[in-house]
Amino acid sequence: MSTPPPINDISSVTLGMIIQWVRRIIKTSSTQSISDSTIVDYINRFYLYDMPARVQLFELKRQYTFDTIPNQFTYQFPFAPFVDDTDENNPIARQGYQIIRTPVYCDGVQIGFYTSNQAFYNIFPEFVNNEFIATGDGTPLIGDLQISQTPILRSYRDVLGILTPYVIFTASTGSGDLLYVVDNGDGILIQTDASFQQIINGAAGAINYTTGAVTALTFFPDSVPAGNIVEVQTSPFSAGVPRLMLFFNNIIKLFPVPDRAYKIQMDVQITPAQFISAADTDIGSVSFEFDYMAEYLARGAAQKILSDSGDYEQYAFYEKLFKDQENQVLRRTSRQMQVTRTPTIYSAQTGQTSSFYTQY
Repeated sequence: MSTPPPINDISSVTLGMIIQWVRRIIKTSSTQSISDSTIVDYINRFYLYDMPARVQLFELKRQYTFDTIPNQFTYQFPFAPFVDDTDENNPIARQGYQIIRTPVYCDGVQIGFYTSNQAFYNIFPEFVNNEFIATGDGTPLIGDLQISQTPILRSYRDVLGILTPYVIFTASTGSGDLLYVVDNGDGILIQTDASFQQIINGAAGAINYTTGAVTALTFFPDSVPAGNIVEVQTSPFSAGVPRLMLFFNNIIKLFPVPDRAYKIQMDVQITPAQFISAADTDIGSVSFEFDYMAEYLARGAAQKILSDSGDYEQYAFYEKLFKDQENQVLRRTSRQMQVTRTPTIYSAQTGQTSSFYTQY
């Protein structure tokens, strides 16, 4: 068992001190009963997952910034913790982003923010252009084609691997079954099943989203009978300066679709970074950034241990003390927010940029 710093040294709280407090609460001083690394795991899980869901603290608010990509409509919000994998034997998870808070700015100018598909698409209806683009000739190869209205939105695959297609080619076989070819978001056409998630042929052609040029469209292994129509669904757009943002399902959408790189800024709540992940780390020297939360963290981890061990009597006894610590942690954020004046139609005028041209 590592030796934590003296308990009366409160100049800098360390992980070793928090572990010692956890042991006092669960009344287990022996590492044979529960090891330091196991306690650290409980502390990390409470700190990473429970605490951000229970309390939204001022200290865990940050500004998130990203640059748009020309003609790209969708962007993945990095909700998962980042991982520092420079040491392949000990990858350590870093803080990730949790939720977005208003206001949102594009190149320093506030833009509209929506979390409802209905509200967003009431302003920006996503037009779908249906086009009969070719006919089959009895072979899998359809050939080179040209989409009439451009530029077009590209498909998007999220971090879970789910593809949302924006370019969809369909044709029917001799038996009447529908064939599907969609883009993968990188200009490559792939043949899929009706769900668009199962790839049947990963090399079904290529597409240029700016010019609308389609190269070597192929339905394989099935052939498209001669005279059968090949239809394509696309979403053309006019690029410009983003004025609206939709945040839904951890995906960001911008309208108008950016025509160049713009800086998007917003306030976010972060998940805290974990302490350690390796058992051989010097636990006693790992510092804790927010000293005033230390006892709250210790009591939260202890409550998880007591519940897992089935000691519900002690769990219930310490629940009030845990809630008291949580209220003290929240009180710091409440006091910080009290110094912020509630904006009015008069006080909020100074410094507002209601137009992209007011900054010049």
